[in-house]
Amino acid sequence: MSDALTIMVTAGGLVGAGVAVFAPGLNPPRPALVDALDRLSRPPVAPLGRRRRLDVALAAPLRQLGLPRDRTLRDLAIVDRDPAEYLAQQIIIAVAGMLVLGALPVLWGLGGQLPLWLALLGAATAVRLTHSRLHAAAEVRRAEMRETLSTLLDLVGGALSGGAGAEQALDDTMDELSGWAATRIRRELAAAAQTRGRQRIHAWTALRDLGAQIGVDELAELATAMEQAAAGAPVAETMSVVAQTMRARTTADMERRAHANSAQMAIPIMLFGLGYLIFLLYAAMGAISASLTR
Repeated sequence: MSDALTIMVTAGGLVGAGVAVFAPGLNPPRPALVDALDRLSRPPVAPLGRRRRLDVALAAPLRQLGLPRDRTLRDLAIVDRDPAEYLAQQIIIAVAGMLVLGALPVLWGLGGQLPLWLALLGAATAVRLTHSRLHAAAEVRRAEMRETLSTLLDLVGGALSGGAGAEQALDDTMDELSGWAATRIRRELAAAAQTRGRQRIHAWTALRDLGAQIGVDELAELATAMEQAAAGAPVAETMSVVAQTMRARTTADMERRAHANSAQMAIPIMLFGLGYLIFLLYAAMGAISASLTR
């Protein structure tokens, strides 16, 4: 009797739990109008293609290891490259580096097996070269972004002095600029302008997030000035000062890189001179050695 009662109580509890779970699904709560409009304003998610699925599958083990690093993510963001695609290409490039060094003994007629350390060296060299090229391309784009920002600060400061609002001054100024950096800023501002309600993103918030994403701190300075201008603070002169400081900083950075490149050229020039000296002295040393052996 007790067993039957236990079974009946358990069955009743399971049935009650099932009803409690499925009953809200029969009459779901209506979403708020703001959330519904925000969901409708978002662009539809495109299905993953075959190549994209392959990139994600190849990059999954490296993503588990915490790759790519934060610095590499900022470089990828500023050159508009996908992290999964980059990791997949790194794997392919590493394998190619190993195979190229594996083919060298065969091409040179040496035969034999490829040492493991040589294969790893080839893979590491290939990955390092591609990473260096990525960082160099990212630094070039950061320099372009800083030049655009210095011009943008001057123009926005002038528009604010004329009585325009913060976001209006920024929108009017962006229409007068061209280039990759201006296009990227316009894209972020357009995405922020499409947000509504509680999830609305202000222009200065979008600029600050973009600066953190691509590693350009000057965007945060522009965002702070825009936020203060929206609050009613007189920041037109401050923007001009920040623009001058930014240009001076860019000029100093260009001079520093020019001096670094000049210093790097000293070693190739020294090696070239040493090789030329050996070429000149080789015949004389050969004649002296032949005369001594007679």
